[in-house]
Amino acid sequence: MAKKKAEAAANTRRKLLTAEEYYLWMVGGGICSFRGCQKRLILTAENGQLSNVGIKAHIIGHKPGSARHEFAEEYGYSKDNLEQVSNLMYMCYDHSKLIDEKHTRQDYPPDLLFGMKKDHEDWVQSWTENNKKKSIALIFKKLGPPLTALNFRDEQPPTILIEAIEDQNEFTDFTEEGWQQTKQSNEELFERFKASVKQHKADVAEIFPLSPIPLLIHLGRLSTDTVPLTIYQYDRDNEIWVTDNNQEDTATDDLGLVHTVNQEGESNVLVVTISVSGTVHLEDAEEHVKMPYHHLGISISNPGVKRVLYKDHVKLIQKLFKDKTEELLAAKRYRHIHLFYAGPAGLAIELGRSIHPTMWPEVSLYQYNVRNNPVYQYAFTI
Repeated sequence: MAKKKAEAAANTRRKLLTAEEYYLWMVGGGICSFRGCQKRLILTAENGQLSNVGIKAHIIGHKPGSARHEFAEEYGYSKDNLEQVSNLMYMCYDHSKLIDEKHTRQDYPPDLLFGMKKDHEDWVQSWTENNKKKSIALIFKKLGPPLTALNFRDEQPPTILIEAIEDQNEFTDFTEEGWQQTKQSNEELFERFKASVKQHKADVAEIFPLSPIPLLIHLGRLSTDTVPLTIYQYDRDNEIWVTDNNQEDTATDDLGLVHTVNQEGESNVLVVTISVSGTVHLEDAEEHVKMPYHHLGISISNPGVKRVLYKDHVKLIQKLFKDKTEELLAAKRYRHIHLFYAGPAGLAIELGRSIHPTMWPEVSLYQYNVRNNPVYQYAFTI
């Protein structure tokens, strides 16, 4: 028994100090240190709130028999000092397993990993020298399974991510009560987000949205008074997040963006339809609007799910929506707006940011599901 206790004590790892944890995160930029991997390290904490940790991978393994432990003395380590930042590097789960598995660890000797660590930390340091901005991420994914990493097209992520606020609980309760509860959780989520931005004195914030449309528009409505935002779209084909169309081989085509206005008769109700990913049909809107209405229709040519991914297109549509709606509000002073939208998540956030709380009347939001009858379901009003 005494021998087992002694062995256990010998194998006990020193807990890193808070300053060491923070230092290790910062020098790695919150990105996997494995050469060529650009994954941002985002995992969900047990309490459902923020977390930005990958795997703290040892270069020289801690226990006898672990990966590269036999090199400890050669590299100046002993059981007393293996738990220090010089021997640790943050990695994504896949690469931390790769360097430690018995059948692959021989391909990753200490020199190679120490070289990776140095190159990666030098690379992150170059961001600081170039005044790289600090960012807070808001991961708002309530459709499908949670994200564990943020993958980008760019070779270098656009900011140093220092913290993430997230809600990745899948939304499945489409009842009136379910919508209202989740609307309230949106407000609580955004309060945490704003507090994190303030606490860390972040320069910018980034939103990664994949959620039901009414929740996205509502989140956008909440986000009008924060630091500058970058809102990403998810490119499903390539499984990456994008914002700018910076690929030379991908031309920015003409959207064929148009709008129509119908103000026949008297009405204090405005119906707005926006057709981007698909076509919104007025007869579907009329299932909910049982009174005379005026109509603002915004559409692009050949609506489709891949037509709008990039910021330049998003801004064009958002500006048209805001300008034309406010023009009509100034002329007619509508008392209520019904918004029917078929489009990407990032644009939904931007539409919400257009809704001014004191200049606009109440706006009713709807969720589309082709299997429902009617296909649009009333969600809530903001």
